Amino acid sequence: MDAYLFPIKIAVLLFPILAFVLTLPFAIYQYRKFGGLNFLRNVVLYTFIFYLLCAFLLILLPLPDPDDVAKMTGSAVQLIPFKFVQDFLAHTVIVWNDPSTYLVGLTQAVVLQPIFNILLVIPFGIYLRYYFRFSFRKTVLFSFLLSLFFEVTQLTGIYGIYPHAYRLFDVDDLGLNTLGGIVGYAIAPLFTSLLPSRSKMDEITYLKGKRVSYIRRLLAFIVDWFLLDVLTWILGTARVIPFKKLEINGGTGFSQLWWLVLLVFLYFIVIPRFARGQTIGKGLVRIQIKSTNSENLTFKHLFIRNALLYYVALAAIILPQNPFFIDRLSPVLFLTVIGIGFVAGFMFFIHICINVFSKDRQLFYEKLSHTAHISTFKPKKSDL
Repeated sequence: MDAYLFPIKIAVLLFPILAFVLTLPFAIYQYRKFGGLNFLRNVVLYTFIFYLLCAFLLILLPLPDPDDVAKMTGSAVQLIPFKFVQDFLAHTVIVWNDPSTYLVGLTQAVVLQPIFNILLVIPFGIYLRYYFRFSFRKTVLFSFLLSLFFEVTQLTGIYGIYPHAYRLFDVDDLGLNTLGGIVGYAIAPLFTSLLPSRSKMDEITYLKGKRVSYIRRLLAFIVDWFLLDVLTWILGTARVIPFKKLEINGGTGFSQLWWLVLLVFLYFIVIPRFARGQTIGKGLVRIQIKSTNSENLTFKHLFIRNALLYYVALAAIILPQNPFFIDRLSPVLFLTVIGIGFVAGFMFFIHICINVFSKDRQLFYEKLSHTAHISTFKPKKSDL
């Protein structure tokens, strides 16, 4: 039993890290595919990922010592169909007319291993039918392909990490795993009858997708500034600019400052003017900026909006941390500027918290620039 519990314990430790890494691309995918986030969908998909992680570790762990694997001899492939039946008949201690042998016999490896191979893929069949809405044929195919992936991983010694296979490639495992997927498909309604259907989840999410949440906007913000940081590093490495990464307290004089000002102007003002109010981040989560007082989004709208959002922030937060200004401000004036920046940041935080519960959800720079975010997501007719 410990051989099965150990991989699951490792999966429990690794899953939070994996979930954190996948959160950003997973959220982007949901906004693009469904127009919004749905709590139950997140639960279903994250449990599916956790299941796959557990299944993968169960067929890999525990990992042997490479030196021990190098000394292994014998065939790494078993291609005789239904050999597990022969092994059972040859090694079982069960005597059919003696019930006292049943319990001991059922705990033998010749019984547990085939049962484990079936149980391993049953959840896969359930997920494929319930959430992914696969047909019976597709469920059989993908269950077989999952099993084939497991067997090839073992046969190749985890793709070359080990000198050769440390576990047997068994054709019976392919059949038993596939059978597990079929069983999962058959019993899926028993487990999912109390849960809303995939269609119902999609419908709820489509309705939510019409409203642009702060999380959606924050996601676009993170993507945009990540791309700009990467661009800055590339240009810095190519010596096009005098630094490799964007730092609010690095550089000399105005070297960092002019780059920040130029980035904001080009990326958040000029590009959206000709890209229908979108940046790359906004396009990924399917939102755009629109004017609330005219049909067309103008350069003036974008300049006022982003000047208030970024240039004021630059003046209040970034300038006091730039060495050029630190060396030239008196201690009293420096502390005053820092205090103003802190108060402004705190007030902006309170402003956001209040607007979370407001009706229009527009922040001050949006109201003053007469702009707002709208969703560009439109579900396909086949999804409705």
